[in-house]
Amino acid sequence: MATFHMVYGVLLIIFALIVTGWEVASKTGVPRMLRGITVGLFDLQIIFGIITWIIRTPSIRFIGHPILMIVGIAILHIFTSLSRTKSRRVTGWVVADILFIVGASIYHS
Repeated sequence: MATFHMVYGVLLIIFALIVTGWEVASKTGVPRMLRGITVGLFDLQIIFGIITWIIRTPSIRFIGHPILMIVGIAILHIFTSLSRTKSRRVTGWVVADILFIVGASIYHS
C-alpha cells in the first residue's frame, strides 16, 4: 500500500502542477469540474495515506509529511474555490503545490 500511495502521490502532484498551469494560463481559470476532480483525487490520497499509516506505523519524526499534506489539501479546498478571485485561486494552487512537493520530499527522505 505504501508504494501505491507514493506513486499515486507523485502522479497527483504532477497533475496538480498541470492544473495550476491551466489556472495561470487561462483567462477564466480551471473549469469547475476539473477543480472538483483534482480536489477529490487529493481527498482520496488522504484515505490512502491513513491506510498506509495504519499498516506501516512510522516513527514520530515522520509527522511533518501528513501535516504538510493535510494543510495543502485544506488550502485547495478553501482558496481554489471558484467564488474566490483569480489571483487568490492562483495563489492557492501555487501554495498547495509547494506544500505537496515539500511534503513528498519529507516522505522520501
